[in-house]
Amino acid sequence: MNHPTELLPDYAAGVLPDPAAVAAHVEACAECAAETESWRSVRTAVTERAAAVAAPAPAIFAAIRARIGSAGSAASTRLVPRYGGTLGERPWRRAAGLFARQRTLIRWPVWVVSAAALVLGGVIAARVSSLGLAPHALATVIPLAAAIAVAGACGTEREPVGELLAATPTSPRVVLLARLTLVLGVIVTGGLLVTLALTPLQPVASALGLVTAWFGPLVPLSALSFALSVLWRPSVGVGAAMALWLLRMIATTGEINRAVAAAVEPLWSPGSGVLVGAAALVAVTVLLSPRLPRGAARGAGF
Repeated sequence: MNHPTELLPDYAAGVLPDPAAVAAHVEACAECAAETESWRSVRTAVTERAAAVAAPAPAIFAAIRARIGSAGSAASTRLVPRYGGTLGERPWRRAAGLFARQRTLIRWPVWVVSAAALVLGGVIAARVSSLGLAPHALATVIPLAAAIAVAGACGTEREPVGELLAATPTSPRVVLLARLTLVLGVIVTGGLLVTLALTPLQPVASALGLVTAWFGPLVPLSALSFALSVLWRPSVGVGAAMALWLLRMIATTGEINRAVAAAVEPLWSPGSGVLVGAAALVAVTVLLSPRLPRGAARGAGF
């Protein structure tokens, strides 16, 4: 027997358009009759409660109508831009627009921290350039700055425009890749500018040697920070990057276990295996990102 469970509330409230069939079923079915009686009790209680509440003053409704009217007239004169083209056309134009919007959505502390770290790295490298330590200084500062910036930009769970982004035809994976590309592009460009400024001060290292010194560790450190920030929370990504950075700094002083130093050092002198692993980690993170639950388990952004 099919029970019209979803129709019983309307039947009990007396608003069902054609109640004959439901009434016949309720008369023959004790289970549905009991449920109908429960809904009638609810209707009676709601009706009595509503009757006990005094009606609001007419001035309130007049003020609401006036406010709605003024808001509607203002909205009718506001021009709202929208994408009117066919999806798949002009991919380069869409990519440029996506990057431009990511620039405005990434929070300002990310750019401030990135700029401060690049300036600090350049100043330190310039001070120790006469000693031939500029590559070491750049390899110490720039990768850590990149890892922190990636965590701050890509690890945000909720944004003011989160619902809007979720409703656009652009894939969440594309948005995440655009954000990662933009942040790393800014960091790498800043690092290249710092490298060009330091190259004339170097007694030994060339421009290519300086770039290799900081770009090598930047790749695995940023990949790890990206994965932990997206799959877990930004604080974990930043914490992991800083922990590895501290271990490497201690390893250079010789005051650390050799096994630990041997495990950390490949991140700062990465071979093909480390680079391929970093790329695979980023790819897996991007593939899993749309499937992540949106809840309290993941933290807020930078």
